[in-house]
Parts: sequence; structure tokens; C-alpha cells
Amino acid sequence: MEEYRIGFFIDGFTLKRVNEYYRYYHPYKSRIDFKGLKSWVRAEAAQVFRQWGNVSMEAHYYHPYKDPKTRGWHTPGILRFEQQIAEAGMQIHYSENYLESQFNPNMSLMDDAVMFASYHKVDAIVLLSTQGQYSTLPHRVAPYKVPVLLLGWNFSYKKNNMVVTWKTDPTLKDRASYYVPMEEIVDEMTERDPLRFGIFQKERYLVKSYLRGKVADKVTMWDAS
Repeated sequence: MEEYRIGFFIDGFTLKRVNEYYRYYHPYKSRIDFKGLKSWVRAEAAQVFRQWGNVSMEAHYYHPYKDPKTRGWHTPGILRFEQQIAEAGMQIHYSENYLESQFNPNMSLMDDAVMFASYHKVDAIVLLSTQGQYSTLPHRVAPYKVPVLLLGWNFSYKKNNMVVTWKTDPTLKDRASYYVPMEEIVDEMTERDPLRFGIFQKERYLVKSYLRGKVADKVTMWDAS
């Protein structure tokens, strides 16, 4: 049986915002675990594309900034981030933006995904993004019969007495072959089995206890790595 090849392309601009949401504003108060995310995506993609045999997945992370090491930055945070990406089996691609302060989706993702499709290196693409800059990707890979599974997020939270709203671009969503509302999936999976679903570095499991006739929520932390 031939191998079914999936290309997983991660928009770092989106994932950074998603990470901030879950770390600071969502009840989980935890970061996304890259290795856990990759494992879940591979299983989900195989199910969506109805592939039950030999399925391989190559993952690429597109950072919204230029490589900080080109400016002499070697902070522990940068090194730890790159180590986590490497341990998850992902390749990191820094942005080629010439403005050092520019923080936008890395458009190299688009060129690389189209190249993979045109050279028949992938049979399907999984795109993690909410950004309209990638809305032409499904049409550009369609001539090569490569479907696109889009992982998007819609959420809102309060910050500094203001409501911040984050939504998946509707055009990108409509053009994708398949769409997964990740904010719903994450909540459903963690509520059903919070200790085993490894998408977060640490899980929070709420346990109700009754004290003096009142319900108090106690939070216990488990390491999900």
C-alpha cells in the first residue's frame, strides 16, 4: 500500500495568538504542546482524509519574525522554543521580512505549500491559520488534487477592560476543503479526558468539593508531557 503523505503547515502568527489566549485568558492557563498538537493533527487528518494505512506527516512552523540569531540574540527563551520545535519533529522557517519590527504571517508558508503540491510531495495539506493572507492557498493547490484541511480558531476575551475578538477569515474558511473549529474541539477533548489529551503542556482538572454546604472549585495541576 502506498504511503499517504500529509504536509502540516503552521502559521506561527496565529499560533502565537492562540498560545497567548490559552496561557493568559482561558481557564486552562497553559501553553500549547507542539508534540501533542502534532500527534493529534496526524490522527485527525488521517480520519478526515479516510486514510487508515501508512500515513506520514511532515510538519513546518512558519515564524512571524526574522531569525533573531542573525541579530545576535541567543536568549534562553529563543533556544527553548527552538528546542521544543525540534523535539516535536517540526522544521522552523523564520520570516524573510526586512523590517525587524514587522510581525505578520510568514508568506513563505504559501510558496512552500504550493511547491510541495506541485512537485507531488504531499497528498493533502493541513493548514493551521486564521489569516486571510492564505485564502488563495486552497485554489492554488487544487490543480494538483491536493485537499486542504483548515484548523481555525474563534474566541474572545477581556483585556484591559476591552473585549478582544479573534476569528478565522471567512474566505479562507469557505475555500478550504475541510474546516475544524479548534476552540470547540479543544474544549470538548479536554473536558472529556483532561489528563490524556496532550495538546497542553499542563492540564487543569476541576474537582468540585463541598465545604460547609457551598461548592468550591479546586484546581490540581498535572504534567501532561
